[in-house]
Amino acid sequence: LERAMTAVEPVVSSVGADDHDRPTPCPGFDLAALLAHVVGGLRGFGDVGEGLPLRFDLDPDVRVEPVAVEYRKAADRLLAAFARPGVAERTYAMPWGDTTGQQLLGFELIELVVHGWDICRSLGRALVVDADIVEATLRGAQMWVDDSARTPQLFGPEVSSNPEAPVLERLV
Repeated sequence: LERAMTAVEPVVSSVGADDHDRPTPCPGFDLAALLAHVVGGLRGFGDVGEGLPLRFDLDPDVRVEPVAVEYRKAADRLLAAFARPGVAERTYAMPWGDTTGQQLLGFELIELVVHGWDICRSLGRALVVDADIVEATLRGAQMWVDDSARTPQLFGPEVSSNPEAPVLERLV
């Protein structure tokens, strides 16, 4: 997860105010809304790691708040929360059902890599992330994203892909 955060950070940091209204592959999200969603997700899972309930109202106003700074703060906070002994091993009551801390970290990995790709796509760039991170992300998605996690706040319906396609394409 930390390596994925590091890979996505330069992409987040490269977005300027003139990019905010760009369309993204995510229905209903322009680039500003997608950036806010990414940071809000980090904040939300950081809350859970600190023993607070998961909230879906933590997206910053990236048109006002410096998104690169907020991304780094939220990423560092999430990593620190789940690095404490026993936090990743605990089971948490989530809106979609009981979920381990490791699964939550896996969900965040999926969010970062896939939305990192979405941001890059919006900017006309390619996401640069190590293949082993993408492989781990895909394995996590295959293990943990089932019908119980397919809520409007988390994951949409599964889309079929060519099994011979590159791993990032299959993940997305």
